[in-house]
Amino acid sequence: MKTGMFKPLQNKSYRSLFSAQVFSDLGNWLDFVTIQVIVAYQWGLGETAVAAVIIALALPWVIVGPLASVFVDRLPKKQTMIACLVLRIVFVAGIFAAPNLYILLLFVFLKATVAALYDPARQSSIRLTVPEDQLPEAVTLSQLSVNLTKIIGPALGGGLIAGFGVRSPLIFEAAGFLLAVLILLTLPKLEETITAEKTMKHTSYWGDLREGFQHILSVKLLKVAILLSSAAFFIIFLYDGLLVFIAQELGFGKEDFGLLISSVGFGSVAGALLLGKWTEWKSKPVHLMSAASVFGGMLILSLGLGCLGIFNLPRSGWLAGGFIIGILGSAQSIPYGYVLQAQTPKHMMARVSSTAMALQTFSMLIAPAAGALLAKWMGISIVMMGAGIATTLLGLYMIIFIVKALSSTSKLERNSVQM
Repeated sequence: MKTGMFKPLQNKSYRSLFSAQVFSDLGNWLDFVTIQVIVAYQWGLGETAVAAVIIALALPWVIVGPLASVFVDRLPKKQTMIACLVLRIVFVAGIFAAPNLYILLLFVFLKATVAALYDPARQSSIRLTVPEDQLPEAVTLSQLSVNLTKIIGPALGGGLIAGFGVRSPLIFEAAGFLLAVLILLTLPKLEETITAEKTMKHTSYWGDLREGFQHILSVKLLKVAILLSSAAFFIIFLYDGLLVFIAQELGFGKEDFGLLISSVGFGSVAGALLLGKWTEWKSKPVHLMSAASVFGGMLILSLGLGCLGIFNLPRSGWLAGGFIIGILGSAQSIPYGYVLQAQTPKHMMARVSSTAMALQTFSMLIAPAAGALLAKWMGISIVMMGAGIATTLLGLYMIIFIVKALSSTSKLERNSVQM
């Protein structure tokens, strides 16, 4: 019998949902590597073309996802996910056959658009398949899929490119999406009576869209978690594009750079496994996110000091630091995912998750450009140190905010007792 974080997999519906997600996540990383190789190596285009690809991938999550999420909430989730996967197969075929950058960008945009619809439907389906008491484990498994495919996908894509040609990963990606469709066909019918009732009451598109925004603003825990997560994403992507240069400053050669990235990836997997086994954090998820921010910021600051030669470690020490940063990253992303699920009614899950994803993706879009400009102006080590200090201060601010909120609640409770 499966126990701990694997307990939700005893549920046939969630098992089908999770299996389909694994193939979907893997496909995302397979084509992320492939598209950049096509643009930079096969076509010999420069940084502007690669940046255009990144923007085409991200824009649907910022603009299309939140606007279309009302319809995702209204539509049956199983059929929506299957339709999105079928369309992704079609658009992957378009990417495979694209003769130039402009056609490629069109199909990249279309594929990202249906992905931005698939994910909210999947998020909604988690609530419809898993009991409330298994939400922490279900969210952890979902994040584990993201973290593992982030490690496996690029490595597998590179191997396929070396063995079968530049565009071969796209064939495997399409086959993976087809497998995901077949798996979702076995998904039992989801109980969506609440969604149906809400659709009967709300026929106004703008009313439903506004309801999602209002829910985020009215639920303090959810609002804080989304803002904290978005700010953390901005800080991370401020220096993420500079990691190769940071590694050089720390003494890593080109053959060793992958080790540093892998250490962070394996740390994120270890963090997911740890949080899946120990779920007591679910009573205080924002506390964990804040503490992880404080300690993670200190480690990022040490990397910046290392670039300046002020703080020195052997290569194994920096790899261990990357591993711990990965663990702390999971200590932010998993509690955030749990808050998103637990604090959102089933009938508006797509709207709320899409809006949250839009904020995070927007942060990820603008941060690399800001990081590159700051690095040119002040230097890579200063950017890294600034990111570390900002991450630590963000965590400390949230801890102070939590303490003050708890203090205010205690005072209100004492006053009510005295009255």
